[in-house]
Amino acid sequence: MLPDASKHNPDPAYIRTLIERAGLSQRGAARQIGVSERMMRSYCAPMDVSTHSAAPYCVQFALECLAGASAK
Repeated sequence: MLPDASKHNPDPAYIRTLIERAGLSQRGAARQIGVSERMMRSYCAPMDVSTHSAAPYCVQFALECLAGASAK
């Protein structure tokens, strides 16, 4: 899998789906990709919540790699 930022999808539902596919908790996913638990919670929070932050593409890509690895 090669990075392609044109496929950036910061939708929190997609981020949560990737974490679920990887078989991880938000805490576990944060540890695996090297972000704080607080940031992972903000990436997963609904867009209409004040604590929401859009996940950067590098976070999405790392989660896609984890999800892909767990599917094998």
